[in-house]
Amino acid sequence: MNRRYDQLFGDIVTILRRDYAGAALLDERRFDPRYYNQAVGQAWHDDRLDELLFLRYINQMLACTGDRHLRLALRLEGYTPWSPGFYTRRCGDSLCVTAVTHETRLAPGDRLTALNGGSPAKHRALFQKNFLYADTPEREDWNGALKMTDAVDVLYADGGTERLWLSHHPLAPPVIERACRSMADGVLYLRPGAFDGGAAAFIAAHTAAIQNASGLIVDLRNAYGEDEDDMLALLPFVCRADTPLSALVDSSYYVNYTRFNCMLLAAPLVNVPGMEETVAELARLSDSGMTDTVIPGAAPARIVVLTDTWTRGAAERAALAASNAGARIIGRKSLGTIDFRGDVSYELDDRFVLTWPTVISAAAWEGEGVIGRGVPVHDHIPWTPGELRSDTPLDAALQYIRRS
Repeated sequence: MNRRYDQLFGDIVTILRRDYAGAALLDERRFDPRYYNQAVGQAWHDDRLDELLFLRYINQMLACTGDRHLRLALRLEGYTPWSPGFYTRRCGDSLCVTAVTHETRLAPGDRLTALNGGSPAKHRALFQKNFLYADTPEREDWNGALKMTDAVDVLYADGGTERLWLSHHPLAPPVIERACRSMADGVLYLRPGAFDGGAAAFIAAHTAAIQNASGLIVDLRNAYGEDEDDMLALLPFVCRADTPLSALVDSSYYVNYTRFNCMLLAAPLVNVPGMEETVAELARLSDSGMTDTVIPGAAPARIVVLTDTWTRGAAERAALAASNAGARIIGRKSLGTIDFRGDVSYELDDRFVLTWPTVISAAAWEGEGVIGRGVPVHDHIPWTPGELRSDTPLDAALQYIRRS
């Protein structure tokens, strides 16, 4: 059954205040839903409000929290999540294309100087709320804004210009090719790629080469995915000695065991053989509030790790582990996605599904999380378009290993 938009909006805010693991931090992040409540109401009054506009407003509101685990999905016949088919970075007063998934009219190095006739800086100044997930240009995420853009003015890498009308393309992350190759002075370069269930086997296949290397550079730039086994496979090579996992990654998490969260966590397990004890434990914990859980572990190595603003998920936890183990982190701070986990989804009505995390790390609970900041780097290398031609962070990593 489809429900009224004002009811849906109220339910979403209630869940954020009650069931979201980061509810206690919303005020600290200056979360204020009133602007979007007014925007939804005005669109309804003007007879402009439909499912797509409501989806846009709510996801912008959720983006203002800085937490990428929060999202609203639309299930509507004929609707498929989409993207403009390319990725960009803010560079001065333009957006530089850094990767292309489907939009073949663009290539890395092309610049978008205007969106619907206005420069990125002008749009940023006019935004009533910051839904770019960042306060600094280098970390801004313009994907959402590009989906609201009809046409862009392009300055091509060869100097040509054109106004380009954007198209809808399938939603897909940039392809990250896995790589392992020897470099100068016995240094090994390892790019495990996406942490999607395939990185562990790739790392295992190159274990001998890693162990025989005089130095190791692990490239986690743009790495994504949530496979914990992939992360655990990498950890032996980012530690100098056997180390408890709790000393590498903040393994203390607080689970928000509200009655509603426990119901959603248990629902898919009820009829699964062998899950009876887990379901019973969730029933026991229902309404017990925040509870601490610890995941112990250990792992041994020596290393430089390259990270970027798009390093996220399990790769971001691996970067944090490497940093805590004493590895050198070079590049840009990571995306800042690892404060939360335990995502659950709830059907608000026949069209909309809201997803939120039920678990928050102890560090974030105590105000020391990485949301909005990312895992710190020892050597920050600002991104420039020149990096599309020459790998400055990799050069810096090689220089560091030679000096150490």
